[in-house]
Amino acid sequence: MYIVDRPTPQRCALGCALLLVVLATLSCSARRPAPPADMSGFLDEYALLRAGGSDDVRLVYRNPDADWTRYHAVLLEPVTIWRSGRKSLDAVPEDDLFRLAYDFEKALRVRLGGGFRLVDQPGPGVMRIRLGMTEARATDPILDVFTVPPGGKPAVVGGNAVNAETRRFLDAAIIEGEIVDAENGEVLAQGVDGPRGANAPALDTWAAVDRGLARWVDRLCARLEARTGAGGAETR
Repeated sequence: MYIVDRPTPQRCALGCALLLVVLATLSCSARRPAPPADMSGFLDEYALLRAGGSDDVRLVYRNPDADWTRYHAVLLEPVTIWRSGRKSLDAVPEDDLFRLAYDFEKALRVRLGGGFRLVDQPGPGVMRIRLGMTEARATDPILDVFTVPPGGKPAVVGGNAVNAETRRFLDAAIIEGEIVDAENGEVLAQGVDGPRGANAPALDTWAAVDRGLARWVDRLCARLEARTGAGGAETR
């Protein structure tokens, strides 16, 4: 699998890091089962996933041996957007990609900060969380990946209408996520949610997009707080 980053300022910042991820994935391919053809390859262990319940994400895994109460801090990795095909994200306006990834990550940081310390280094009691919005298949040899660089902010903050291609991406995309022990890499939980159903609310405005992201983030964080017993922690 090859990851293609378009040479824009927003995409170049993490190009080397993404290349290292690709090389690490290739080097581990002999030991790791191949992901299902209809999944992106964002997660490492799709074989662990099982169908979620009526009020859960579509596919889910929770480590039955995890001692959730020992975790009190979160190391949140940058949100990424994946799409199959060379320059496949070109159809989505760059400002929309930036705003989508930025708004998702901001919602996560604000909501997580209500119950956990947000840290930037692994340590005892730290969960590493990574999330991606993907419209990709592991069988496709080339992926286009977008990531907001550290400290980046959307260039366009106005405008409420969502571009038609952005809406198409949002309707087809799934959210994939993984929570691991930041010190030893033990998988604590994984999930795959979406794509959106036919009866889902229309995402034709950014206000609707932000409401949808907020609902999803709130559900994730509420479950984390319930399992860990977290609440009221300050961020740093």
